[in-house]
Amino acid sequence: MATLRFHSSTLLLPQVVRWGALLLLASLAGLWSMRLLAPTPLPAPVAPLANSTEPGSATWRGLFTGAGAGSGPVLLRGVIVAPPEDSVAVLSINGGPARAHKIGSEIAPGIRLTEVTAQSVTLERNGVRETLTLAARSAAKIAPPPAH
Repeated sequence: MATLRFHSSTLLLPQVVRWGALLLLASLAGLWSMRLLAPTPLPAPVAPLANSTEPGSATWRGLFTGAGAGSGPVLLRGVIVAPPEDSVAVLSINGGPARAHKIGSEIAPGIRLTEVTAQSVTLERNGVRETLTLAARSAAKIAPPPAH
């Protein structure tokens, strides 16, 4: 009677495939159970709007006082001193980005730049003069063009 002998390598391949499939199935089951059973994330907190209409808000500030929308804090960021009509002040209004303004220009409703010196600027806010001083070592000076 003849006996059938199986080579050991022919039995190993089905075992590897079976364990690989089982490992893949377990991984997918774990992944999907984590996704399906995970708690729903909370919505991100909403920042309050700058243009709030609630009483006491800054938007109501000018209702009875006559102050314009640009009457908030004005910060002096820098100056460029040149011949009087060409001098420029770098100003930030209401915490906004710094912008350059020439003498005589209206930087916000009711606020006009009237004078620029090496260390300060003078603003006219609804007819009242106000001086802002510059922090030390922030002024740049441009020499006037040579006379010909």
